[in-house]
Amino acid sequence: MDKEEDIEKMFDRFSITTNGLKGYEEAIPEGKLVRKLIYSLLESWDSKRTAIIKAKNLKTLKLDELMWSLLTHQIMKKNKEEEKKREEIGAMG
Repeated sequence: MDKEEDIEKMFDRFSITTNGLKGYEEAIPEGKLVRKLIYSLLESWDSKRTAIIKAKNLKTLKLDELMWSLLTHQIMKKNKEEEKKREEIGAMG
């Protein structure tokens, strides 16, 4: 994951790479793809990564389930940041 990249862009890039490998008949088990994706997250995602690893079995977790979990977290994180900004602006004026 790049520093300026959101989950959707990272997942798109990941999908392009894995789909390219499928074109070369490189079948990669979904569990391995899940592990690769989750361990490629930035350090700022450590708490979410840890929560997923503790709560889910990475061998059986589906890639789309992981994606939705990460997207939900990203949206919640963004909403929290926006709320904090609104509170700061309100306190100033």
